[in-house]
Amino acid sequence: MRGHDITAAGALRAVEGGLSLHERLIEAGFGPERSVVQEAVDQAGWVRCQRCAYAGTPAGLAAHTRTGSCASPESGEGADAVMPEPAAAKGAEAPGQGALSQGARPAQAESTPPVKAETGAARGRLLPGEDDPSWGEVPLHLRQALRGPAHQLVTPVRGALKATEQRRVLSAVRAAERMRMTGAHWLLLLTTEREAFGSTRSARAGAFYEALEQILAEHLPSAQGQMDAPAAPEETGAG
Repeated sequence: MRGHDITAAGALRAVEGGLSLHERLIEAGFGPERSVVQEAVDQAGWVRCQRCAYAGTPAGLAAHTRTGSCASPESGEGADAVMPEPAAAKGAEAPGQGALSQGARPAQAESTPPVKAETGAARGRLLPGEDDPSWGEVPLHLRQALRGPAHQLVTPVRGALKATEQRRVLSAVRAAERMRMTGAHWLLLLTTEREAFGSTRSARAGAFYEALEQILAEHLPSAQGQMDAPAAPEETGAG
């Protein structure tokens, strides 16, 4: 019913842990290098104004044009100038906290180095840095295998995941449920201890952790070998 959408939106935010708009954008993988507005134009039927930076639904564009509210292109005003900003404008403690700090850097910033996992399913492995392209290449069947257990963990949220200190982990699990994972999400989940997802008696937490182990086994089978490989063969080849 008219007007109830505002109440429903507020209730949904509460159920999802009270995430703010910029935290939700980060969780969905949007930021300075990936515009949510451009995604709407490319995939959701939004259109752009030919005279300014405005973008919206066809009906919204028609109203925008009728009212003559175009901002000049030079002014930098318009939807594309303001909508992606929340993803990087605030220093939020969100699941993409690592992704947020990376997104705030200049485009020419150096890639993050590999990470040696000290905890979690990936303990003892050398994992790609959070902006490594391999995180975007996790096969669909593995992401789908993780999606089901992730949905079970957050529907509803129970046990350890309800703790305030696990908020980033919870947000990363929700990103897995939506299959909108960033490298920061993967690193966080793969290095999080089993108990953070639920008790040892929790079948839901067990299924989620097993799915993470499957991803390590099938998508990153050489990680341990990369960490243990001696430097001598490379030097010999160079000579």
